[in-house]
Amino acid sequence: MVAPVLESPSLLDQPPNTAPTEGALAPLVPLDEAALAAGPTSRRNFLAGGIAAAATLLGRDALALVGGDDVPVFRIHPAIGIARVGNAPPDTFFIGPEIPGQPPLGDAPGTAVPNYKVDGKIKPQAVRFRIFEYRWINGTLTLIREVNLSTPGILDITWTAHLANKKASFHKFYGMAGEKGPPGPLRNASVEDRRSLEIDFGPRSINGASAGPVRFRAGTSGDPSQESCPLDVNGEPVIKYLGQLRTDDEGRLIVLGGRGRARYNTAEQPPMPSYANNDGWFDDISDGPVTAVVTVEDSNGSIREIPVDAGGGAWVLVAPPDFAPHITSAVTLYDLLYDMAVRELPIPLDNSLYDPGGPLARLRQLASDFQPDGPVEFPNFLPDFTTEVRSLFARGGGYRWVIESAGDTSHAPLFGPNVGDPDPQYADMRKGFFGAMREPNGAPNAKGKGTMPLLLGDDPYNGDAPKYEKWLTVTRTQFGLLRNWANGQFVPGPVAVAPEGITAHGLDRAQLESASGGAFFPGIEVGWQIRNASLFIEPFRLDHQAMSAYWGEEAPIGPGHFSRQMALPWHADFTDCAAEGAKGWWPSVRPDHVLTAPGSTKREDWARPTKKFKSGKKKVQHEDMVDNWFKFGFVVRQPDKTQIETERELEIP
Repeated sequence: MVAPVLESPSLLDQPPNTAPTEGALAPLVPLDEAALAAGPTSRRNFLAGGIAAAATLLGRDALALVGGDDVPVFRIHPAIGIARVGNAPPDTFFIGPEIPGQPPLGDAPGTAVPNYKVDGKIKPQAVRFRIFEYRWINGTLTLIREVNLSTPGILDITWTAHLANKKASFHKFYGMAGEKGPPGPLRNASVEDRRSLEIDFGPRSINGASAGPVRFRAGTSGDPSQESCPLDVNGEPVIKYLGQLRTDDEGRLIVLGGRGRARYNTAEQPPMPSYANNDGWFDDISDGPVTAVVTVEDSNGSIREIPVDAGGGAWVLVAPPDFAPHITSAVTLYDLLYDMAVRELPIPLDNSLYDPGGPLARLRQLASDFQPDGPVEFPNFLPDFTTEVRSLFARGGGYRWVIESAGDTSHAPLFGPNVGDPDPQYADMRKGFFGAMREPNGAPNAKGKGTMPLLLGDDPYNGDAPKYEKWLTVTRTQFGLLRNWANGQFVPGPVAVAPEGITAHGLDRAQLESASGGAFFPGIEVGWQIRNASLFIEPFRLDHQAMSAYWGEEAPIGPGHFSRQMALPWHADFTDCAAEGAKGWWPSVRPDHVLTAPGSTKREDWARPTKKFKSGKKKVQHEDMVDNWFKFGFVVRQPDKTQIETERELEIP
């Protein structure tokens, strides 16, 4: 077999895709109904019920599913959106990624990036939500189109979002406590009125074109008496603002988060000894649900208000800035949720997105082929080299711009001319690469050193923890795809071209690919609660009615659920998640070592002072990060495909 031609230097720096694009890039194995029926119990039970089970899952009448093709079903995409804080004026915001593998588009009403700063302050990253219309056609939920205020028959779209921050009233973050066993003690345990520690200004709604801003600000809800907010010694809200809602010129929702602030409610600044749990401190990170009601005019002139269906709500996560926006995490949040879908969630048989040629067709194939206890995860599946194997290598190559241990050329062998050739003569090379991967929980051994990725994991300081918890691993699905590649069971192919245009699942994927899927200690955008399958109504979409899966908690999820276990304030963890020896944490978001000028070979610490910080030290301390987080630089791809630090403040502090 003739090997594909791979240009070694440039491949290291192309935007990596993590899964096939909007079509099938490699031959699909025909669905084996017997294999489906023999799959995991949850999937087998789901498929046995067919449409009726889907109706139960989504809270709709089964008869409507079969015969309601004249009734539109509205769903929001992205299903999970990522906003990021910024301290520049809100009207300088930019809209985050909307096409997989592509940077933000710079669409109005947002601004273009780079630059990521205005007058030395960081632009907020907004997330834009859209409405897509589906129809039940011959028993299949079929994607029809995006609808907005320019669509004939769409009279109005009313959006509602609810952001909250409940960090200070929640349990202290103690690694995996609360997931596998009882949680740690409460933060601010001496405060009896727990709600007084929560920042929740209630929901906000918006409709119309180019509307807003509608702010999540103290005292501005319909009923301020129902708001909650910690107060300072003068009786003023410690955190007054969590973000705002806007719409674009076609009525799509735009959500901005907070300004990146950390504040305290005492007369004197309290100490900040912990990377995650600092009593008396508050920040403006948040999260919460997004819903919508669409007002339509039928062909007969009747007007109806149709809310998004039970499987159509979205969620927004507000996170710190991404200071290396062109570097993709070794394991993204998309990878994590894709793996969850393959191994744990029922895959709808009556949704056209999963049909052959659809964007999730290969996910259905993987789910049907998965053998959790077999020697090979996917015995019949042929990975596409370009999109399902090579993309993982590209991420390793990208890390060299943000952490010294990745080196300048250490990943170059992964881009040699024969890596994408399944010929048996290259089997030893492939198996050697595969043997370097650390196996995830439950995976058969790779028969190698198993030291990659060179990143810390969910429980790195627990001497009794298995190595897949101490250090980050790729997902079980990624590992299985790499195993098949190592065994020569894959489809070679040329470098893929990213799809053009906005698509429903493309929005989901673009947002999730920009976030980290581990390590969760506690994490950057979200913590380990996001990996609990019971919280999802379908792949990639949270169930707004789900009950919390946190240990011992019997309550539904709601605003602030996913941000509450994160570091308080976030700046403290952003300080401490610097590289430890050769191992990093999240250098794809918080860089460790950077190149500061074109052509430079000397690396500098990303979080460095010009001379010394206010703390008197050259190494950044928690309080130093609170004061200076927005002054550090962004690592940005240059025309020659190198990535260097830009927009750093000339003098820090």
